[in-house]
Amino acid sequence: GNILGHKIYSNPEGRGNMGKKLKITRKSKKIILGICVTAALALVVGLFSYIYVADHNTLGRKISVYGFDVSKLTVPKAEQKILKSFQNRKVFFQEDGAEVYETTLGNLGYSINADDLGSQLEDLRKKRAADRHLLATQEDYKIQYQLNKDENQEKSVLVSGNFGDKERTASVDAAVQYDEKQKKYVMVNETQGNMIDEARLKAYVDQTLDSVFQTDLLGDDVTVTMGTEVYQLPVSAQSEEMQNKLTNLNARLDTYRNMTVTYTFGSETEVLEGSTIDSWLKIDGENISVDQDQAKAYVENLATNYNTIYVPRTFHTSYGSDVTVSDNEYGFQIDQEGELNQLLQDLETGTPVTRDPVYSIAGMQRNGRDDLAGSYIEVSLDNQHLWLYKDGALVTETDIVSGAPTPERETMRGAWPIAYKASPYTLTSDQYGYNTTVTYWMPFVYGQGLHDATWQSSFGGNRYKSGAGSHGCVNLPKDQAAIIYNAIDGGYPIIIY
Repeated sequence: GNILGHKIYSNPEGRGNMGKKLKITRKSKKIILGICVTAALALVVGLFSYIYVADHNTLGRKISVYGFDVSKLTVPKAEQKILKSFQNRKVFFQEDGAEVYETTLGNLGYSINADDLGSQLEDLRKKRAADRHLLATQEDYKIQYQLNKDENQEKSVLVSGNFGDKERTASVDAAVQYDEKQKKYVMVNETQGNMIDEARLKAYVDQTLDSVFQTDLLGDDVTVTMGTEVYQLPVSAQSEEMQNKLTNLNARLDTYRNMTVTYTFGSETEVLEGSTIDSWLKIDGENISVDQDQAKAYVENLATNYNTIYVPRTFHTSYGSDVTVSDNEYGFQIDQEGELNQLLQDLETGTPVTRDPVYSIAGMQRNGRDDLAGSYIEVSLDNQHLWLYKDGALVTETDIVSGAPTPERETMRGAWPIAYKASPYTLTSDQYGYNTTVTYWMPFVYGQGLHDATWQSSFGGNRYKSGAGSHGCVNLPKDQAAIIYNAIDGGYPIIIY
């Protein structure tokens, strides 16, 4: 029979087992179908509502910013999450393979500009809301950002004392030093130490983080590997500064060693060679100077060899014999202080020079130690005779009348330059009461001079010992006085013996 809509069938095999089968009516089917359709509609409506809310009020589904998941977060929550994650991002410092310090971006003074971040996230939200899809796929965005940095905060963290207690050594700059064996400056290479340079450390950290932020603003922990990039940097031997220093110092040595000073003494010369100058050099580190004591000794020796004034003068007379006069006020005297200063200046220029020494007194001409060089006036008082030589040739000779042989009137023996010449000239003396005009006047010392003396009846012999002797002047025949006057100038040497 059909009980409650179910049919009962007999066991075809006759074993007495009963089989039942539930039969759903048409009406029941309609009810079930309605429920399913309603549920499906509700599910679709809910899904679309969820999508709408998620895509309009939040950043959306399956979204990350620089790899950091911000799915279904509102802009303010996403902003806070990003800001917190960024500042808490750890930064590890490693040196020689070991971790020496740990901090965070926030401790280093780094932060993302919140206002700008919020604005960028809001723009992103609007962009995604306008382009929503039923089925979302994972998307990662690289948005614009602005970083803020507290420089003082960063400096307070990046101090050398925070990076372990290992023993550190300072770098040693490259240096140039003088090598005695090679006789030149050589380069000593720099030594790299491991003393931290806090300014270089800060720059290196900034550079490292800036590079990380380009692609990994919100990623994993950052590792900063410390090496020579953060150590005190020594001056390199290869630097332009050091190479120039080495070149310039050796060039200066070469300048001194190739320098010559050629002193001229008329046609003769004396050369101060570079080898001698080299022996005067004082080298103290990078300082090269001339030992002034040695230069001074050289100038003193030069003066000893070539000064001819104020020392007894040995003179080879026209008679073929040698005489020595002690009153020698003619010749050359080197100004030793002036010459030393000039020499030191010459050495600094490095340019070979040829010149006369610096004189304080200079005669008319010279040839080496011979300060007459064949041009002089020679007077023999004993023989009452005078010779005039010019450039080695006899111009004239003549008898004379000299001063009377008394202490008050005798002619001075010695060597002097002719002070000047004048024509005419009036000779006066209150002591001896004369006032006489001569045509040619050539004084040499103490009011004594050469001049014409027309009042003398003759010259030579022993007349000077009698009343004909002058008051110290050398009296000449007028024609001879004219020859001498016209042949010489002031400064011409006269030797009287």
